[in-house]
Amino acid sequence: MSEQSLLRRAAKIIEEKKGEKIVAIDLSDVSIPTSYFLIAEADNPVHAKALVSALRESLPERPYHAEGLSERRWVVLDYGDVVIHIFNREARVFYDIESLWADHLMPLDGPSPSESAA
Repeated sequence: MSEQSLLRRAAKIIEEKKGEKIVAIDLSDVSIPTSYFLIAEADNPVHAKALVSALRESLPERPYHAEGLSERRWVVLDYGDVVIHIFNREARVFYDIESLWADHLMPLDGPSPSESAA
């Protein structure tokens, strides 16, 4: 599955499970070891667990690494070129990852900025 396909499929799964404020960040032109972040918000720890379970059951690939599964305040699923962040509201506001990468936000229904520039 391509990075773009994985990113969009994961966003759809999160949306179907009522995850909120889904944001994609294209990091393909930045020198960090991933191409995309997918960020979403869960209402509470039970909702975060449901989102993570749905991703693990529905995506054909397994994450290379996962963090935060026991606390479910900020869960990270690392699929290599796509890293999925599931936050509770307070943690998302506190860490505010989107603002760090505001110039790399991308729509989930179109090409990434790096694809458009090519």
